[in-house]
Amino acid sequence: MKIFNFQFSIFNLNGQSLIEVLIALGLASILLPAVLTGLVASREGKAQEGQRLISTSLLKEAEEVTRSVREKGWSSVPASSGSPYHPQASGTSWSLASGAETISGYTRRIDISDVFRDSSGDIVTSGGTLDPSTKKIVSTVSWSTPFASQVDSTFYLSRNLNNNTWTQTTQAD
Repeated sequence: MKIFNFQFSIFNLNGQSLIEVLIALGLASILLPAVLTGLVASREGKAQEGQRLISTSLLKEAEEVTRSVREKGWSSVPASSGSPYHPQASGTSWSLASGAETISGYTRRIDISDVFRDSSGDIVTSGGTLDPSTKKIVSTVSWSTPFASQVDSTFYLSRNLNNNTWTQTTQAD
């Protein structure tokens, strides 16, 4: 007596092709958008990489020009006025001219501000005593196409070499 009668054949499955097509469509709908997004992002990233390289070069130039101006003498460093500056070649040396500048779609600016220190000599953002021998320099290069972006750097300049200063605190000073 037979209780179970199974007939199983790999080649005799009705609807197998339909299931394979549905699985293939499901996988394609998940993987295809991810692959296309990666391709588009890599193409856009190449243009942004070039812009970031040029802007970083302009930024480094602004930093070095500012240091060069300081080397000429502390009085050559512009006062903290709240308005931006930009590098300008004057003869065989550099100077800082008022206003931001635009170079081939890149806007470069150098902002100079005073530095204040607390009683232990640490730089503070508010309060404190003015340090006449230190300036905060923020250099920024920005662009607007294809996407608005910018690179910036912050550093401090201080008097050096023969540009020393001191605050007179006693009558003997």
